[in-house]
Amino acid sequence: LTFACMLRAATHAVRAGARASAVGSRAFSTAPTAILVTVDIEPSRVEAFRAAMAIDAAGSRLEPGCHRFDLLEDKDVSNRFMFYEVYDDDEAIKFHKTTDHYKAWADFKAEGGVLNQTVAMTSAVDFTK
Repeated sequence: LTFACMLRAATHAVRAGARASAVGSRAFSTAPTAILVTVDIEPSRVEAFRAAMAIDAAGSRLEPGCHRFDLLEDKDVSNRFMFYEVYDDDEAIKFHKTTDHYKAWADFKAEGGVLNQTVAMTSAVDFTK
């Protein structure tokens, strides 16, 4: 998916969320937090990145406060990836950053190879788990 496609889909989801029925959506007193991280990875480090993210994604999906953790690769830019994560709240995000599986990503990042990173913090008003 390109970033533009993801943005269009997110915009559509937000609009649809305002009209959504209870079927297939989750009811929360406060909307969970969705995070969209976009990274450009040094091409020579893509395989190491994938290995670190396989650990992070698998572990994250088992966390009690994590509803979703997806790793996406841009179809047009082979070294650009996005993480789409949905957590109950800020406490769940803080917990996530203390885990061993998160450390796989943090260690990769500390070793170099991330050329660019952007983070968008959003409210998950309508999503599927």
